[in-house]
Amino acid sequence: MAVRCGFFGKNKEIERIHLKFCKIVLNVKSSTSNAGVYGELGRYPLYINRFVRIIKYWGKIMQSDNVLIKLLYNDMFIACNNGVNNWSYNVKQLLDNYEFSHVFRDALLKNHSTFNLEFKSRVIETFQQQWYVNVETSSSLNLYNYFKVCLEEEQYLNELLPKYRVALSKLRLASNKLNIVTGRYAANRVSRAQRICTLCGLREIEDDFHFTTSTLPTK
Repeated sequence: MAVRCGFFGKNKEIERIHLKFCKIVLNVKSSTSNAGVYGELGRYPLYINRFVRIIKYWGKIMQSDNVLIKLLYNDMFIACNNGVNNWSYNVKQLLDNYEFSHVFRDALLKNHSTFNLEFKSRVIETFQQQWYVNVETSSSLNLYNYFKVCLEEEQYLNELLPKYRVALSKLRLASNKLNIVTGRYAANRVSRAQRICTLCGLREIEDDFHFTTSTLPTK
């Protein structure tokens, strides 16, 4: 999908602030996977709500009985069809991006109350599909990929005491000091096979599974 600036774009700067706040809430590192953060909190990017509001507003214009509004929009619509990049053109591009080009062409024939819900559902589904791909292909979410089956807020965030909640979030999102994580850092970078646990004699990679299933030898 094309990325545009302003209200019609995904606005990475605003989303960066949103994600920074989410990571503060979870008390995880700034380098923590964005896909994991969205998944843990059940959050969606802010552009989704903005896109939905734009289409709702456009629908109100289409249904308006105000003659002046109709004339102004008709002028924009004609300019849009002549290749002018105006507000109407950006609405068209937004609908095109989510495969609703026919709605823009036949706007007066559409039930916009119903279409608003359809459009919102399509935008959310598109993000969810990409989210699943991001979780599955993330090198830092190997364990997370096994048990995270849907994009929704995790119950433990509201049920555990803060110190336990933070510890679990860091473990689930690979935002910890296990060698499997620190071995990715530039200063300590080593191959995955060399990220061995130094606390036991098993010579296994110190990853989430090793940490939660192994027991230290007794003295």
